[in-house]
Amino acid sequence: MADKFQRYLYVSPLYRVYKSFNQDYQIFIQHINPVSVKESKLIVQPIIFEKHWVLLIGKLREKVWKMYDSLPNPEHKNICHTVVSAIHILS
Repeated sequence: MADKFQRYLYVSPLYRVYKSFNQDYQIFIQHINPVSVKESKLIVQPIIFEKHWVLLIGKLREKVWKMYDSLPNPEHKNICHTVVSAIHILS
């Protein structure tokens, strides 16, 4: 039963939007810290880039990341690599 309900961490894409407009974005990421990252089995990170969004899913323990992108673009992949690097710093 314990495996049925796994901890996951959702990162709102709004924090990047607020940050780019120099607005308070901490409300969107205040739940993210090294402990929450280590306790999560899955990270769900939608990424908005120039009116297009990409979904990044990470299984931390397996160190497997999957990017879902309806319009494959090298820039989208680069952004995902940046996000994954930032998450690994916390773990």
